[in-house]
Amino acid sequence: MKHIVISDLPIIELFEKGKENEKLPTVIFYHGWESRKERVLEYGYYLAKNGFRALLPEALNHGERKAEGEQSQDPMNFWEIVASNVKELPIITEYYITAQKTDADRIGAAGLSMGGITTNAILTQYDWVKAAAVLMGTPSPIAFTEFLLKNYKIDNKPVYDLFDQKVIDERLAELEPISLNLQPSKIANRPLYIWHGSDDPIVPMNLTKDFVKEIENEAYSENIIFEISEGVGHNVPQKVIFRMTKHFLKHL
Repeated sequence: MKHIVISDLPIIELFEKGKENEKLPTVIFYHGWESRKERVLEYGYYLAKNGFRALLPEALNHGERKAEGEQSQDPMNFWEIVASNVKELPIITEYYITAQKTDADRIGAAGLSMGGITTNAILTQYDWVKAAAVLMGTPSPIAFTEFLLKNYKIDNKPVYDLFDQKVIDERLAELEPISLNLQPSKIANRPLYIWHGSDDPIVPMNLTKDFVKEIENEAYSENIIFEISEGVGHNVPQKVIFRMTKHFLKHL
């Protein structure tokens, strides 16, 4: 395990002993909201144990990138952080490809919660990502944002009621370019493992379920695997980590 900083972006890198300088299939795994890269070491461990180079980036304003004295995240910055994750992916991959440590034809992306949302957004932007895994994320950022605005309260009032509708509409429109549900053909038949708990109170499972149902007969969605764990909330069971790893073993 190594700690590395690329263009001010801290990353934890994991790989099998003796393979640090080999060209390996690589999976970039993104952590969740108000978390940090160290919290997803278990995911990186199982990926590395199975022959992958696992890269765990620190999201903007999280962990090492959090401003001194900052106590918690502002929900209004959520999409800025997701956008930062998406923009920084090529910086990460270019570094490892140039160093001959990553096989450019075997790159995967994955994440949980905000990291899963990031992964869906990545699929809309980069066709060189060969396989992906989304754990309790959502492909529908506009609908998810509306959910957040209506459920997050200030002085006991939903944030949604505190903004002018025109402002809300303008901000939601900015999410269209990274909305996988609005451009599902960009999945392009890439292997995509999706998991969600049925009782998730943080990221509504129904947004993902409805999306998968809508595209299940399309040619570009033939390599999607969608699993629901009944009675599970906003946490990922260990068996799902194993399934994610097997997914990448099969497709990278």
